[in-house]
Amino acid sequence: MEQIYALGINVIEFVQYWFEDWADYLELVNNISNPYLLLEVFFPLVSILDSVFAAQLLLCLGFGGWLNTVMKWWILEDRPYWWVRESTFYSSHRPKLRQTQQTCEPGPGSPSGHSAAAAASIILLLMWAAHAMQDRKCTVRWWKYVLYPLCAGMMVSVFVARLFVAAHFPHQCMFGALVGAFLSPALCIYVSDPFIWRYGAHATRTVTQANGGTWRGPSNCAADPQWTVKLALRWCDRPENIHVTATPLFALAQSTATLLGWALSVTPAITRYRHDTKNRSLIISAFATGIIVYIISQISQSVDKDNPYKYYLTHFVLSTIKPALYLRLTPAMAMWPYGKTRLSKLNRGRIYLRWRQRLTTKDADGRQPH
Repeated sequence: MEQIYALGINVIEFVQYWFEDWADYLELVNNISNPYLLLEVFFPLVSILDSVFAAQLLLCLGFGGWLNTVMKWWILEDRPYWWVRESTFYSSHRPKLRQTQQTCEPGPGSPSGHSAAAAASIILLLMWAAHAMQDRKCTVRWWKYVLYPLCAGMMVSVFVARLFVAAHFPHQCMFGALVGAFLSPALCIYVSDPFIWRYGAHATRTVTQANGGTWRGPSNCAADPQWTVKLALRWCDRPENIHVTATPLFALAQSTATLLGWALSVTPAITRYRHDTKNRSLIISAFATGIIVYIISQISQSVDKDNPYKYYLTHFVLSTIKPALYLRLTPAMAMWPYGKTRLSKLNRGRIYLRWRQRLTTKDADGRQPH
């Protein structure tokens, strides 16, 4: 591994040198591909357009975050920015890597969570686009020649961005992308569609058992889940850039709560609010989603970070109720006006049919009733 790490350091030095003028763009890519940001921003935006797509995205991000945390604790690989200073591989010249605001992530390095989340989201986007074109009977074939290269460019940008900030080695980014690309079709085809929507109680028990196994794994290996946090605090040029949302403990709490909320909230009822649903109001959906996002962000910011139990408990509860808010409450509010309209039209139709029936019938005297 020392040789692989050293080769990765050379690649990172090359990327940091040749892409120095692209620093602002690469930092933006790092922020956009952050799994925490995808759950907090991208998932609510998707829920405005399609609840089924949003539910699949939430499952991929929630289970992907949980699996990524477990794999990081089991593989226990270093990150470039601290390995280059801790390692005894270099005897004379030790490379100096550039650090940015996104560099100081305190979790183990492999696999890359940003690459996994980006790959899962991109593959799921392509699957959704294919289904949307098929459902709408779109005859335009050139959309693939636009969307596929665009998604490939997005994935390459994530790779380069993670190397530029020295948060991952190249093999860690590729491993994370492979995990994310496998999760999207596997979870959507074999889990969400045929199984979870029918047996929600079984899914809840599975999430609870998986949570317990997550904590038994590191304890059986005699590993300290927070040992990488100490390395990050030691070798980060600016320790204030270390965010609690990037710690393995927070990722585990958020992903487990997300899976629990998904198992409790996702039912066949969400299929009534899809991309091809006509009787819905996008304005109401966007307005309600914006209010929910604002309220949740205000609650998150007001939680006292000095009390870790209160902080993690609050975020666990918020992550658990988010699926119900975005996948059940908001669609119901957006479809409520049209539900009343359909009901009134149905009542008027029934009255008209009764009037026509009376009009065509004759009474005993041969006269038509009024």
